[in-house]
Amino acid sequence: MYSYILPPIIGAFIGYLTNYVAIKLLFRPHKPISILGFTIQGLIPKRREEIARSIAHTIERELISSKDIASVLDAVNWKEDVEKAVEGLIEHRFSASKIKKIPLLGLVSENLIYHIKYIITRDILEEVEKKKPLLLKRVTENVDVKGLLTDRIDRLDLERFEDLLTNFIAKELRYIEILGGVMGFIIGVAQSGLVYLVR
Repeated sequence: MYSYILPPIIGAFIGYLTNYVAIKLLFRPHKPISILGFTIQGLIPKRREEIARSIAHTIERELISSKDIASVLDAVNWKEDVEKAVEGLIEHRFSASKIKKIPLLGLVSENLIYHIKYIITRDILEEVEKKKPLLLKRVTENVDVKGLLTDRIDRLDLERFEDLLTNFIAKELRYIEILGGVMGFIIGVAQSGLVYLVR
């Protein structure tokens, strides 16, 4: 009886344990350890730089690049933002109460404030429009999204890096562990079936 029941149970346990250990060995040990002349280190810590570059390359290619950032900047409503900034500054610096204290200017204060806003806003927007192509070109050429991401990922300590990766694929890793148990159980059932047929 036990010769039929034990193989599936043992197979499931070994299959699950094997996959569990294999997944752990992807990340551990973090630092190289020498055992009997062999150097052992987790696959991901060992190839960390390459993985960081690969992740950064994928993000840049599929999610965001310097061209995308330039496009966002190009779509910014500069006119509205500049008008608000100038209006706030002028309201603060040239409040009607201050202007009214100046002889003659007090008589035309509201009109004066409006014209100052208009002139400053117009001049700033003209400068922005002139320099926008150069700004966008500089963003496209100088903002290295891949390099920034690679550097940021590479600077994470190994435990944090492991947490990020395992959290991202936690369900898949759990599925692999369970699948190992299921495969071990099926192999155990097959062994029990062979034992039954041989007898």
